[in-house]
Amino acid sequence: MHQSNAKEITLGILTIAAGVLNAYLWRGVLFAGEFQNAAFYSLPVLSLFAFAILFSLSSAFIRERIVRTATAVLALASGFLLVPYQPVMLSGAVLAAAGGWYGAEQIANEYSASNFFSVRKILRGGLPVFFTAVALVLAVFYLASIGGNDQAFLPKALFDAIVPLIEQPLQGILPGFRSAAAVDDLVLALAAQQLGGGLDPGTLPGAERDALLRQGRQALGEQLGIPLSGKEKATDILYEATNVQVAKFLGPYQRYLPFLAAAGFFLAIKTFTLPVYWITLILFALMIKLLVAVGFLTEKTKTVEVTRIEL
Repeated sequence: MHQSNAKEITLGILTIAAGVLNAYLWRGVLFAGEFQNAAFYSLPVLSLFAFAILFSLSSAFIRERIVRTATAVLALASGFLLVPYQPVMLSGAVLAAAGGWYGAEQIANEYSASNFFSVRKILRGGLPVFFTAVALVLAVFYLASIGGNDQAFLPKALFDAIVPLIEQPLQGILPGFRSAAAVDDLVLALAAQQLGGGLDPGTLPGAERDALLRQGRQALGEQLGIPLSGKEKATDILYEATNVQVAKFLGPYQRYLPFLAAAGFFLAIKTFTLPVYWITLILFALMIKLLVAVGFLTEKTKTVEVTRIEL
């Protein structure tokens, strides 16, 4: 039986660490309102590249199956310890671990069966499975970020990041809309538009102004289908109103809304990983050359016997 050496153990530890770091950074994107930072060159995306490269290296070069399997399983499943527990977490962790194991075995088998080193040939079976497992992990994180609310279509942090981007179109529907404005500011802006600019509602006496705000909040609340106190931010009421309208549209099926949203997010991540896959192949080839140059990997010429069936 092959005994794992220090290089294999080091590679396994680095892969697991990369998996935990990747989960930590993407958790920040989903839970901490950092969607605006999730550009293609951002830390979460860069960590995904690093994780994919290290996963590919450990799957191909760790020869001991137990160590290779433990590395793949822990790298994909340990990230679930970073998010609030929900019942779906257990099944998500199991599926992600299974995907990691299967992807690692596919890469290892292709590497063992190859007579020459071809990055595309070695990774073509296992790396797509790895990205599917990563997409599953992020989809479950997305589901957890909704918080189990069966009336929530988008995580609040994601919604808050999107609204400023569409602020101008929203002003055509809600004059005076600003994402940072309070509801009372929005009510006064609507009143000013209705008055045609002939009177500034802000100059009204206190009692009249309070009555105008009260009536405006009531009318706006009825229009949006939610109660208003006046202290809410415009993005908060828009978020609640959006979820209320989606829930009304779905009717009795609204309890499946978070799962539908998570499924959509999973497909979006899978689509995103298509260019990531091809870039990873290039980066993996460069990493192999670098590791050979520094002596971490060695290039050897071996003679192998091949069994063929011929006529």
